[in-house]
Amino acid sequence: MGAGHFTEISRLTTWQKQHYKRQIQLRDPLFTDNLWPQTGDVVMADIPQSRVIPIRRKLAYASFTLCIFMLAAELTTRVLVEDLSGDSRFRQINEIVLFLGTNRADLMFEYDPERFWKLRPGVHIDDPENTVWQGFVSNSLGYRSPEFDLLKPPGTIRIVCFGDSSTFGIGAEMEDSWPALLEDQLNDRGEQRFQVINAGVPGYTSHQGFLHMRQEVDRLQPDIVFASYANNDFWRWGNRTDEQHARRFDSSSLHSRLMHSRLLQVVDQFARPKAERTASAWAQSTTFNYVSPNESWVPRVPLEQFESNIDGMCDLCESRSIPMALVLWPDQPQAAGQWSPRIEYQNSLKKVAAKRGVEQADVVSIFQRNRELAVQSYVPNDIVHVDRNGNRLAALAASQAAGKCVEALQRKFEQDQSTILAELD
Repeated sequence: MGAGHFTEISRLTTWQKQHYKRQIQLRDPLFTDNLWPQTGDVVMADIPQSRVIPIRRKLAYASFTLCIFMLAAELTTRVLVEDLSGDSRFRQINEIVLFLGTNRADLMFEYDPERFWKLRPGVHIDDPENTVWQGFVSNSLGYRSPEFDLLKPPGTIRIVCFGDSSTFGIGAEMEDSWPALLEDQLNDRGEQRFQVINAGVPGYTSHQGFLHMRQEVDRLQPDIVFASYANNDFWRWGNRTDEQHARRFDSSSLHSRLMHSRLLQVVDQFARPKAERTASAWAQSTTFNYVSPNESWVPRVPLEQFESNIDGMCDLCESRSIPMALVLWPDQPQAAGQWSPRIEYQNSLKKVAAKRGVEQADVVSIFQRNRELAVQSYVPNDIVHVDRNGNRLAALAASQAAGKCVEALQRKFEQDQSTILAELD
């Protein structure tokens, strides 16, 4: 018998002692506990030492078993369940469009790695019963404007209107959105030729808008830029800010890599509803109670970050010598002279505009001066989006700001001329 079978009693584990007792009892039926060797005695233990499994080995066995189980579950899920990795990225926009009475988000939008979603190019929806989304959605370049060449027509001042659904013109036909009406009003003056591009995307915050402008401003080559944000910034999206969502959806992040697992996608589907039901119920409340339901309310873009995003847009335009105007868009309570959570964000817009010397398209003031018409212009069961009459009022405010931006362009042109002439002398 090998030396490993000689064992000191004090070194035996509980399992080994029990096993040793059973072995002795099998050999000697008269054996009792009184005959059990004392601690410190060395006995010939008929216990193979190879059966003593170290803790590390037990953990290794358990981990291996778990891995096999998870692999089997992942393979089974891949067979039975379609890929849901993009679902969380569209969660907010789905809430928005469903609230507005359509389930066509997948037809109107596509995934964007930075902005979460963007308009799908070349979309026209034929749904006469849906007054919100009926008709033209986007041209071949993904904008709610008539087809246009990226190269500006000679002698034309191009204005690009970045914004959310109020700029896009939910509730109105393309030609009745305020950017389209702005183009009509400016061209009716007959002094110069204007082209206005509607770059509004439903559901966008200033976080997405800044990224959108950064992506497209050089491609579109605008002479003047309008930016209209704040409607979605204070809303809630899964109790995370847009920046936090962006980090989770980043392709290099651990979360994004893990979400390639079909099994984790299914777990995510079942794990998330509680928080989302709270947000969705609040968003779809018919009373539109703007008071946060609890202290854990997290806006998509906190006020400080909102101001930083708008400041970044100003920096972007200033670096390219593009005059800019910020749009102050009212909701229905504000148009009626009541309190609105947008006021804090609008005050930030005014603050940045004053600091940076950019123009303001004050739609709030023109709505309040024409209160009765403005309040009645909002789409039924909607406090943000307006019909043609409301968009006409908004276009008036925008045209005033555009006129001042044109004057700034003229001054810059004259300064450039003076500089060139001075260099020639």
